Amino acid sequence: MSDTAATRRLLLATWLLSRSEPATREAIYQAFPAHYRGGADARERMFSRDKAELRRLGFAIETVELGSREDATGYLLDARSSRLPSLEFSPDEGALLWAAAAGALRLSDHPLRNDLESALRKLAVGAKGLPPRATSPGELRPGGGEGGRGAGAMLDRLADAWERRKRIAIDYWRAATDEVVHREVDVYGLAGRRGEWIFVGHCHLRGALRLFYLSRVRALKVNAVRRQDPDYAIPADFEIRRWSRQQPWDYEVHPPRPAAVRLRGSLARLARQLLPGARITALEDGARLARLEVRDLSGLVRQALAWGPEAELLEPPEGRALAREILAPLARAPEGSAP
Repeated sequence: MSDTAATRRLLLATWLLSRSEPATREAIYQAFPAHYRGGADARERMFSRDKAELRRLGFAIETVELGSREDATGYLLDARSSRLPSLEFSPDEGALLWAAAAGALRLSDHPLRNDLESALRKLAVGAKGLPPRATSPGELRPGGGEGGRGAGAMLDRLADAWERRKRIAIDYWRAATDEVVHREVDVYGLAGRRGEWIFVGHCHLRGALRLFYLSRVRALKVNAVRRQDPDYAIPADFEIRRWSRQQPWDYEVHPPRPAAVRLRGSLARLARQLLPGARITALEDGARLARLEVRDLSGLVRQALAWGPEAELLEPPEGRALAREILAPLARAPEGSAP
């Protein structure tokens, strides 16, 4: 019910803003027949509640006398006189908001950092409940993120290309072969993942969707031909979250294949967090069996080894063989020495 009321009021405010002359009650009822239903009294009560709520939210709805017209009262929404209600946070909310936002501003090279700084300064002036340090002149002093301003400038160009849907040309370092290759990419999205900036898009060299690390980009150039016209459209089903939350075993190295991991002891109760999306089965000894599909078996093997002896890769056999190969130098190393 509240969602329906909120939607109706938002539609009403938008409609009133679009009009150049006052609207009568009857005109409003006719514009929203699915919302203002029932008898005259029911519609009047609903409209009165909507007016009161919009005014409470800061919308300046004005009443205008229309003189000799049959419906003598009209309504206008003055955008210039409208304002948002004051923000007020609890002490805990204010401290958490300010610490997170100020930390992001001082330690990040995010392309929207200027907008974040502007929002924080507005909060410091107009909001209640922020911590006392919010009024300190040096609190919002930029600190610069890791990677220096060169990395920040490249991120700015990448974000600009993505917003304008312009193709980019990059010189990209391939870790596997230690070579720099030239790529042309239609960027579909960018995000932070485990401390690094990534971007995903259609790679024209491979003819497929690929993920790139900004830290591996040695040069980036945005297509300058017809700057105001987009070069591509982002597919409607593309979701950057699928990539930003991607696990090491999800990288598209080989076709999907089944795998199974047994977690026991302290890791058993964390099975769903450690292997999101896996099918978890409780075993009689208290352990958990996780079955999942992997696209990079070596990524799962290395992660299972990092979890320690409470994690055991059961399937596939190739994964167990790879684990033994990785651990072999440890077995051959003299006691007390590094392999």
